Amino acid sequence: MLAGKTVKLQSNVSPVTRKARTKKHSWIAYLFLLPTFVSIVIFSYYPAIRALMGAFTDWDGFNSPQFIGFQNFSRLFHDPVFLASLWHILIWTVIGIPLSILPSFAVAELIFHLRGQRSQYVYRTVFILAMVIPGVVVILLWEFIYQPSGILNQLFQDLGLSSWKREWLANPHYALGSLIGLGFPWVNPFNLLILYAGLQSIPVELMDAASVDGVGLWNRIFKIDIPLVTSQFKLLLILAIVGVSQNLLTPMLLTGGGPGTSTVTPVFYMYQTSIDYGQYGYGMSVAFLIFLFVGILAVVNMKYVQSSD
Repeated sequence: MLAGKTVKLQSNVSPVTRKARTKKHSWIAYLFLLPTFVSIVIFSYYPAIRALMGAFTDWDGFNSPQFIGFQNFSRLFHDPVFLASLWHILIWTVIGIPLSILPSFAVAELIFHLRGQRSQYVYRTVFILAMVIPGVVVILLWEFIYQPSGILNQLFQDLGLSSWKREWLANPHYALGSLIGLGFPWVNPFNLLILYAGLQSIPVELMDAASVDGVGLWNRIFKIDIPLVTSQFKLLLILAIVGVSQNLLTPMLLTGGGPGTSTVTPVFYMYQTSIDYGQYGYGMSVAFLIFLFVGILAVVNMKYVQSSD
């Protein structure tokens, strides 16, 4: 009876009153969102806009910026260090991105097809616990591994492979590859979670039908699992490209861009020219190109998401 009276009272409310109440609730929601919006504008959008404006100036960080048009960009594309950094990031992208996605997918497959839910939970937790370790700690740990007397060279010596021992971070021929190979066995916890969630979204009926039809392991992976988690793969691909393009900590902490310029990345070069050399306008032009690249990828990603609805 009470529910009937409540529905009757609500039905007696005029459309104008109902609209006014909805509008009032909307304003209250916007008011709660206002601090977050202001913080985003101050700490995210303003620095980005300031950097875009500074890319067209000659500024040392102290004196007034002097507008110089496109001179910074003209200098960039004749700068051998910047061009080398683009080549390095291309190599990093081609090799590093498969290393960050494929091993994670293999582990997600193994966990997903364990029989017991408890076993899945335990193994999933073991891999996800790595997310609580700060990235800086992992990078410094690998610095110890790559030292001339570190674990890697010691392992080669114990296996009778002394000829494989190298100065991994001090040799320009191996330094970039060492940075790319950092993180063995390359199981990214975030990527693992995304791919595991994608596998869990596969209908159980489809998996049961494949089992009844006698579909083998590899046929199931390539004809069922991979096609049905394609959206997760594409998302991780976009995020991985953005992450590689913004790679700063690894070369800064392990090699300082060296030996020579063998491990310089665009973001590290931006940091170096701005902070070390005081050429903030020139560094902002590098930031502008990175922003443009990431922005294009973001637009492509949004377009893909809309087209997949």
